[in-house]
Amino acid sequence: MSVTIVQQAFAQAGQSAGNSVDGFDVLFALATEPSGVRDLLADLGVTSERLRSVRAERVRMRSEQLGYDPAEVERDAGRATTLGPSAHEIKGRAEGFAFAWGWPETEREHWLLAVLYADPTVIGGVLVDLGTSAGEVVEELRRRGTRVPEVPAPRHRPWRGQHHLDVVGSAEPLLVLLRQHHPPGTEWRWAISYFPGDTANTRCRVHAEEGIDLRALLAEARENEAG
Repeated sequence: MSVTIVQQAFAQAGQSAGNSVDGFDVLFALATEPSGVRDLLADLGVTSERLRSVRAERVRMRSEQLGYDPAEVERDAGRATTLGPSAHEIKGRAEGFAFAWGWPETEREHWLLAVLYADPTVIGGVLVDLGTSAGEVVEELRRRGTRVPEVPAPRHRPWRGQHHLDVVGSAEPLLVLLRQHHPPGTEWRWAISYFPGDTANTRCRVHAEEGIDLRALLAEARENEAG
């Protein structure tokens, strides 16, 4: 099942021209392929058609933010070749749920739980836009007889303000400092977006909440590089 879900997620990522498979692609795959999980999601308003609309709107908004033609996304379709960080985490959590509860292989329910618990920043916002939440999905899984974690599902928290910084060349020195000062799970959040068509990842936009001073961190990264 792990191989099947990953393959289906790659197919969805290919349609959106992402650099890698992420949690959204995994959710899209679960909502697309026929199964009891797809039916459960549909009953809560999370369908492949509605997710496709969300994706299209996000592409439009991102194109406005980064200043590129949305048609570039269509031209670059099929570029996804790797699992992104969130997809790796989801895969690990799905296998963890399965093995901890005595299943020899993962089931779609384990993958759905993994998405809900591992990627609240992205998936939480999508579910809220569609009129539900991770907690409601978990409760519906429980009601239908699926074993679920005893701890509540993460609640979506919108970003508190947002600013960005464009980086030309390698962003790794800046990312190293962001990981040091603001690792996942700490108070302030950040993210990175690469420009479509830039297969070498030589230009990106780093987004951060208001509590992170991106310019100060970039200056520190340059000082570190200079020795």
